[in-house]
Amino acid sequence: MRRHTVPPIPVNALERGFAVLECFAAAGRPLGNGEVAEATGIPRPTAYRLISTLVALGQLRPCPDSEKYELAAGVVRLAQSFLGKIDARRWVRPHLVALAEACSASAFLALRDGKDVLVVEAARARSAVAYLGADVGTRMSLATSALGRAWLAGVDAPTRQAVLAELQAGGHLAGHPDLAPRLEAALRKARRVGYAVSLGEWQADTNAAAVPIRVPSGEVFSLNCGSPSFLTNPDKLRDVVIPRLVEAAAAFAADVGGLSGRELMAWQDTQAAAVPEFPSLSPASSKQGRRRSIPQGDSHGDPLSQ
Repeated sequence: MRRHTVPPIPVNALERGFAVLECFAAAGRPLGNGEVAEATGIPRPTAYRLISTLVALGQLRPCPDSEKYELAAGVVRLAQSFLGKIDARRWVRPHLVALAEACSASAFLALRDGKDVLVVEAARARSAVAYLGADVGTRMSLATSALGRAWLAGVDAPTRQAVLAELQAGGHLAGHPDLAPRLEAALRKARRVGYAVSLGEWQADTNAAAVPIRVPSGEVFSLNCGSPSFLTNPDKLRDVVIPRLVEAAAAFAADVGGLSGRELMAWQDTQAAAVPEFPSLSPASSKQGRRRSIPQGDSHGDPLSQ
């Protein structure tokens, strides 16, 4: 059978039905027929018929104490069916491949595993095969890699505090006198701009940037792109890699109904509890009961700081 070569004709009633559901989802509260009509631009009689149909289908339900309606369990069933089938590796794969090819570099998706992040999916440009040996199963440091820093920036403040405390207690920041303040500065910048950078810190002569992504289950991934510094210098990282990386992370997040980068940080700010954003990582910072002031940007050798 030949495939259709012309776009299908949209079904207006179906479009309007989903517009009504989106209206309830955006409002986050019960709505009356008139409110739905006003918000969607659908005539009141039509809005009433659509609402009645959605009630009959179990997607909406009438509120017992008013003449308004709210989302019902039918919506939850649809959402659970979708969320239960999310395979992050499968969903991210085309974005990783396109990103790696566009930047002539390697791109990875990673999750936290103990003191490291673990690469769970990888792609590399054909021109990059000979240059970077990391692949699925590679571990990278939470403290020094772009993937690790993006993950730390992307989780909620209590989780970030707990993991940083574990790194400090486990001695994973020891042996590098300036690592603690560098990490604090990197995380503060990542929280501000929506991505993290590592310039030769995880592995000498390797530059990379990464963006955190939170999927609907609450799990946080990080997605990066990078290569040896002779292929990706700081200027290329800033001008070529980071813009494409941010776009790829946003596209992946949109596919799975998640949040990434600055959008994730903004959402977290509205959810945050009244706790300090970062614990003190260096011994000097706890003196006199106050946290050490952390220098920003170029004072820690980050040429990408704005």
